[in-house]
Amino acid sequence: MISLKSFIAAIQEAIIQAGDSLMDKNIGLLDRYFTEKTEKTKDGTEQKSRAPRTVTLEYPALDEKLETVIRKVEVPLITLVPLTTARIEKATLTADFEMELADGQVQLDFSSKPSGGLFRKSKSTIGRLEITITPQDTPEGLSAVIEAYERAVKAQIP
Repeated sequence: MISLKSFIAAIQEAIIQAGDSLMDKNIGLLDRYFTEKTEKTKDGTEQKSRAPRTVTLEYPALDEKLETVIRKVEVPLITLVPLTTARIEKATLTADFEMELADGQVQLDFSSKPSGGLFRKSKSTIGRLEITITPQDTPEGLSAVIEAYERAVKAQIP
């Protein structure tokens, strides 16, 4: 037997941990698209920052003599891929149980007890957990950073 309060708290904690795990995966995007670097400031302390991982792309262009030349442009990887993050939208738990009141608290019994009769069906614990994970819109701050990188790439291409 478990109290209803403890049962709900355990389910809530499990959903929070699953959400935290998804957030950690989303934050992992920083490591995929940025490198960490440490610089010394004027006062001698160290400051960490992240620089975008880039790739050099070559593209044909016409020079002033109208001849084709190959130009190079540094492009942050984050501007080249569709970015998707995830979140838990809904969690549904369905279970069969017996309830009783003990010491002023609702207690849940998930055990599978034979019902004792020859023609009676035994009760069984049935549970189902549905978690719906949906794509999440790119946060505004990250969108602004990506747009700034895209403008910087466009500025490199005459």
